[in-house]
Amino acid sequence: MNQTDPSNKPGGPTASAQVLLESAAERLPTPDGVAVAIMEAWEKEDTTIQQLARLVQTDPALSGRVLRLANSAAQGRRPVAAIPEAIVRIGMQTVGQLAVAFSLIGRGGVNDDCPAFDHQKYWSRCLLMAVLARQLGAASRVAPPDDLFACGLLARIGVLALVSVYPEAYNEILEQGHGDLVSIEKETFGVDHNEISEAMMLSFYVPKALAEPARFHEDPKKSGFAADSRPQKITQLLNLAFRLSAVAVRDDGKVGTPSELLDSLGASLGLDEGRVGTLFDQGIEEWKQWSEILEMPADHSKAYEALDFADDHEEDVVISEVPTVGFSALRAVTLLPGEWADDFQGLLSELRIKSEKCERSSVAMHLAMERRANVIFAGGDVDHFMEMIRGAESCDECYLIYVLDSSDPDSIAHAYAVGADDVVSAAISAEHLRPRMAPAIRLLARHAKWRNDRKELRRVAKELALAHRQQQLLSLTDQLTELPNRRAAMEAMERSWSLSQRENKPFSLMLMDIDHFKRVNDRYGHAVGDQVLKSTTAILSDAVRRDEVIARIGGEEFLLINAGASVREAVVAAERLRKQLANATIDAGGEDVSITVSIGIAAREQNTESADELMRAADKALYAAKDAGRNKIALFTGGAIRFLPSRS
Repeated sequence: MNQTDPSNKPGGPTASAQVLLESAAERLPTPDGVAVAIMEAWEKEDTTIQQLARLVQTDPALSGRVLRLANSAAQGRRPVAAIPEAIVRIGMQTVGQLAVAFSLIGRGGVNDDCPAFDHQKYWSRCLLMAVLARQLGAASRVAPPDDLFACGLLARIGVLALVSVYPEAYNEILEQGHGDLVSIEKETFGVDHNEISEAMMLSFYVPKALAEPARFHEDPKKSGFAADSRPQKITQLLNLAFRLSAVAVRDDGKVGTPSELLDSLGASLGLDEGRVGTLFDQGIEEWKQWSEILEMPADHSKAYEALDFADDHEEDVVISEVPTVGFSALRAVTLLPGEWADDFQGLLSELRIKSEKCERSSVAMHLAMERRANVIFAGGDVDHFMEMIRGAESCDECYLIYVLDSSDPDSIAHAYAVGADDVVSAAISAEHLRPRMAPAIRLLARHAKWRNDRKELRRVAKELALAHRQQQLLSLTDQLTELPNRRAAMEAMERSWSLSQRENKPFSLMLMDIDHFKRVNDRYGHAVGDQVLKSTTAILSDAVRRDEVIARIGGEEFLLINAGASVREAVVAAERLRKQLANATIDAGGEDVSITVSIGIAAREQNTESADELMRAADKALYAAKDAGRNKIALFTGGAIRFLPSRS
């Protein structure tokens, strides 16, 4: 008999995460059209390699990245140059996951409402975590390395989701910079980023066997997976990759984990002493190559032996300092001809202003649009560039300084006409350039004040919206089991019914009731009864498919919504669930409790007029199953009740 402990057994995405995905779908990070088409294609059983390859080839950037990954996994095999071969080598499912992840990388840029969150560092860390997970997977053979690469890219997507949905509230959390982030998120939003990551990964068709371990990558002890099981090994591997990836977000190259703990995690994966360091160094080199392809920063990297390991665990979440306005806030770009560029680089270095020399206007434009530059020194043939900067809303904070080699009034007037904020001589000294920076600092200060004022004006509205959404989550979630409650179930049922009507797909409902549950409460007490409900929830949640909805709609009554399931499929699923529950022994605080369930099934028929009618039919079948002796399955079909034979 199986024994179930409900306290920490994973059971799929939480109801709170699902509600957030549905209620805030328009604000969540979303894959592009090609990625969505690829996801839908490989989900179909009859999709061929050639069909998937044609979809990949519509996106040249994705094609290059797929070939890059296929060849980096070659391990002595001949390189591939054709997309179909690359798909065969990587796997159709992994290509779908990579299409999603690559389409999301770099999305968002700077969020004015959450300036404490650094998108560049976030994606840089995800990329390094993905590369390290792949290296560790190849060495330990815990899971296919390319699957782990895609999993590593998406394992922290819940952080980005919370930043997108609750930018101002999340900014306040990051600015405080202390405390248990997961607990603070749970208290503030009713859901944490790991729960959201799992739900989003499942919605991106990442297999449950990977999405579920990814949810616990920060703290494997919370997973409840059996020791030495495959899910536990995957969780430990992702945890090791996550801890090592801290170097991607720290300017000092520190790792906030003791080296002894990293060695212990490596040993749990069967890696010899010193192997973690070797894999890390290989991963860093691959990370640099990927970073160049994806235009991500990879500046802070050291060999494993040179890393500074902390004695105590440090905060793992990217927390940027709150911006200050002064010389230290200036980030300059020079777009100047010949020796002027070197001269101004020297002047800016003397003034201790961070600067970058650009030889192409497109590079300078990219830095400005990403808000990685706020002062631009331009000279020569730059009129078109100046006009583009002034026409880009994302560059409204840029202070443009036109550099001239003469003091001709017509040239100065022209510089201002094309958008310059100031005009300086190519021969200006550092002493004279310093005061010319004061207007730039004032401009940045005004923009910072405007953002703060805008933030304050929106704060109350955001707080009200947050409170409303928290209340919505509570109103749609059963607090004991964290399943959708009756109200949420009825809404989901109506949506599924409408979809089945539009697309003429089968649709069935399954009502389950725990037999003699009152006896459990009377004999063991309500605390044990609650544990029985939690255990039943864990078993049901673990057994349902991704496109099914399980809800608690009454005291001991559960509803399973089978969108797209035929009568036969519903019957098979019902018998499987009945047997699982009947064969399970539930550990309820030291008491071993066995239960059975009665199940009523109803499927949409040609003359079924509404979801409510279908619900009434399933209810009739449930009561017939209970009246017939319990631990039985009854089907309402053709206006009559049929009892299905039960197999022990």
